Amino acid sequence: MISGDALVKRLRALAARVPFDVAVQPGATTADFDRWPVPVPPPARELLGRLGGFAVPPVEFVLTGHPRQALDHGIPHPRWLVTDDGGGGVTWVDIEADGRWGQVLMQYREGGLFVEADSLPHWLDRLIGTAEDLVDETGFEDGVQPYADDFWDLLQSDGPELPLYSAAELRGCPGTDPVVAGLAARVPDGALIADLRGVLPGSRARFDRALRRYRLERAVGGPVFAAVPRDSE
Repeated sequence: MISGDALVKRLRALAARVPFDVAVQPGATTADFDRWPVPVPPPARELLGRLGGFAVPPVEFVLTGHPRQALDHGIPHPRWLVTDDGGGGVTWVDIEADGRWGQVLMQYREGGLFVEADSLPHWLDRLIGTAEDLVDETGFEDGVQPYADDFWDLLQSDGPELPLYSAAELRGCPGTDPVVAGLAARVPDGALIADLRGVLPGSRARFDRALRRYRLERAVGGPVFAAVPRDSE
């Protein structure tokens, strides 16, 4: 179990080794949890109660109260936004209908869907680990951040491109997985579906290569997503 307490200790240790401020934001309070529009299970409460966000210059991660949380990014609800790249790309925690917090996903600025990690603790573990590794490999002079350009490239895992299936074709295919079939039955013919269940971090669904503008619909029962063309609405 990767706890919020352990992650905060690693960030404090990292801050002691570098000549710039690795800022750690305080966690959420009980009142904060009560105001949130999504259920927060105990493991997420422990983590987010200890760590509300942090900065590893030049990047900053806002884990609680993200200012863009309530905006429409074309991604399904419920979910919890944890960061954005300032250019239209967003990273969020997928939440099951029963309130379980699942994969961390990134919606590309260009439109693809990228699997960052199996869970929020695993995503944070890799974020902090990437910074720790770069600090070990790189020296610092006069407060320069020599690893800044490498951070995002090293953070992203290289996984496979996932197959995309037409909703119309799936509806006429006997033996289709029931979770996939349930999603295919409620989206338009032109929607494309990708199954993210059990895939490796780094896996990606490149909906943007077939569709220009779309929103995501999520299946009930697992992380299966449909890209619904905006012009079909």
